[in-house]
Amino acid sequence: MRIVSLASADNSPYSAAAHGPDCACPACQSLRSDAATPVPGAAGGTGDRVTLSAEGKAALSEAQQKEVAALKARDDDVRRHEAAHQAAGGALAGAASFSYEQGPDGKSYAVGGEVPIRISQGGSPQETIRNAQTVRAAALAPDDPSGQDRAVAAEASQIEQQARQQLSQQQSGNQNLTPLQKSQQAQAPAEGKTGPGQSVDTYA
Repeated sequence: MRIVSLASADNSPYSAAAHGPDCACPACQSLRSDAATPVPGAAGGTGDRVTLSAEGKAALSEAQQKEVAALKARDDDVRRHEAAHQAAGGALAGAASFSYEQGPDGKSYAVGGEVPIRISQGGSPQETIRNAQTVRAAALAPDDPSGQDRAVAAEASQIEQQARQQLSQQQSGNQNLTPLQKSQQAQAPAEGKTGPGQSVDTYA
C-alpha cells in the first residue's frame, strides 16, 4: 500500500512528505495493520466459502448430484413399471403402492413398488380363462418383468390350463346328454368348483 497524502497538524513531528511505506507514525502503522488483516470469506482470505443454490440452500456436491439423478431415473422406471401392470390388469388390478428412499436433496424417490392382481375364478370355465389371460397379460405388461411378475404369469397360466381341462370335460360329457339334462347341469353348481367372486390376491 502506498499513502499519497496525509494531512497533519502543525505541531506533529511527522511531515506530509515523510509519509510512505516506511513511515513509522501511528496512523501509517494502523493503516498497514488493517490492510494486512484478512477479511473472512473474501477472496484470498481464510474464511470458509459456502456455495448456495438459487433457492438459498446449500448446493449439492457432484457425487450427490449423480445420486439424485440415479434416484430420479429409478423413480421413473418404478412408476412406469407399476402403471403398465395397472393398465393391463384393468378391474382385476388394484392401486399401486411404493417404497421410498430419501435423496441428498431431501426429496423422496420411489425405489420399489407392487400392484395387487386378483386371480379370480369365474362363474364358468370360459370366464376363468378370460380372467387368467388378463392376469398373465398384466403381469408381463412391463418391458422388464421381474421374477415375481413371471411367477404371477405362470400361476395364471396354470389356472387357465385347469379351466380349459374343465371346459373340455364339460363339452365331452354334454355330448350324450339331452337338452333338458344340459340345462339342469348348467344351473347346478359343480362340487368343489370355486364360485363367482372368490379370488386370491397376488402381487406383481
